Amino acid sequence: MLSGCAALESLELKENLGIGRLCISSRTLKSLGFCVDSRYGGVFLRELVIEDAPCLERLLALDPKGGPATIRIICAPKLEILGMLSEDISELHLGRTIFQKMIAASLKTKMHSMRVLFLSSAGPNLDAVVNFLKCFPCLEKLYVIFQSLSRPMDVINNAQKYDQLGPIECFQLHLKKVVLKNYDGEKRSSINFAEFFLRNAKGRKEMKITLPYHRQHNWFADLQSVLRYQLRASPDAQIELRCGTRDCFTRNKHTHDLSMDDPFDMPSIGCWRCKELGLGDTTYKV
Repeated sequence: MLSGCAALESLELKENLGIGRLCISSRTLKSLGFCVDSRYGGVFLRELVIEDAPCLERLLALDPKGGPATIRIICAPKLEILGMLSEDISELHLGRTIFQKMIAASLKTKMHSMRVLFLSSAGPNLDAVVNFLKCFPCLEKLYVIFQSLSRPMDVINNAQKYDQLGPIECFQLHLKKVVLKNYDGEKRSSINFAEFFLRNAKGRKEMKITLPYHRQHNWFADLQSVLRYQLRASPDAQIELRCGTRDCFTRNKHTHDLSMDDPFDMPSIGCWRCKELGLGDTTYKV
């Protein structure tokens, strides 16, 4: 059916039932948004295959917990925006590169077209994010939204152990913007995560960090002093800190707006507590 739609550019697949495996083959499709709804039982989409999509630029999961178990991208040479990827995707195939629940099982394919990447990370998990970065040497924007760990005793080690390895290519010139959502500035693992990008991303121009809860000004001052020390890789870059904004990015409403350069670049709604206290726009810059 898609092959016969000679003018189709944007497609959304929502709450798919009755189809276990879907192959996409379209010479004109530029944007594909999808999610799966398994609440009502029956057959639901288990595998999405991008078989032949030479014009596809965006592959957007509309709900990080509503993706098919397996995604295979076979031919999408112009793909430049990908997300939101999460551990709920059991297998992700990017050419010959394979991720299993966000863990790299094989890193054999690099996609130079990829410009924007959005990851949903438990922990946060620096290992998983770094392996994705290795696949996309020309990446310009990275979004990471942190999810709570399933158990309080789960601890992810985000020690900085990549400095002695070969350089991550996008760090040298291309990666200009890093956005961290639902950031927990009280956890050492989260602070290590942010510091890693501050120390190593030489081309970075800005980092935006939003916390899911309200914080007082003096708390931000302490965090600013910690992060300011790590500005060595890109001393002219700016860091913006905001509080009280819990983001989920589910059901992205801008899938069809192809005029948007980045469908994930949405303004924050701000902290309700700061507004209640009459503090207005509480954005702290480092």
